[in-house]
Amino acid sequence: MKLLRRKFEIIQEQAFRELPYECCGLLAGIKNVDHRGNIENIIYEVAPCKNCLYYGKEQGFEISHDEYIAVDREANRLGYQIVGSYHSHINSPAIPSLHDVDFAKLGHTILIISLLNAQPKEVTAWLRRESGGFHQEQIRII
Repeated sequence: MKLLRRKFEIIQEQAFRELPYECCGLLAGIKNVDHRGNIENIIYEVAPCKNCLYYGKEQGFEISHDEYIAVDREANRLGYQIVGSYHSHINSPAIPSLHDVDFAKLGHTILIISLLNAQPKEVTAWLRRESGGFHQEQIRII
């Protein structure tokens, strides 16, 4: 995945601001598919969202349907599509949880920023494959 530097900084800032809860948001851009069917998502916009879970925000997130639809409309207006989401993991590794697996659509990228004791530990990106499962993506900040 390719991600503009300032957009990556927005994600980091939100992760720190929302501690001790998980932050979440949507990634908008374009999906490049090469001649072999490999997908590379290029992120041009990030949309910080409200974690609307009532309980368990320390270990999970949920984006409301209404907010998802609003971001999707704005992305389409700009000529983009929602190609993924991002969220933080608090004191746990930056690997997809069972909830993350359920949330991700095929071809959807999940960016996870892991915070350990309120400090950044790692950032990973995972692409939900058409064939099932996830493939870890390289993150290229541009």
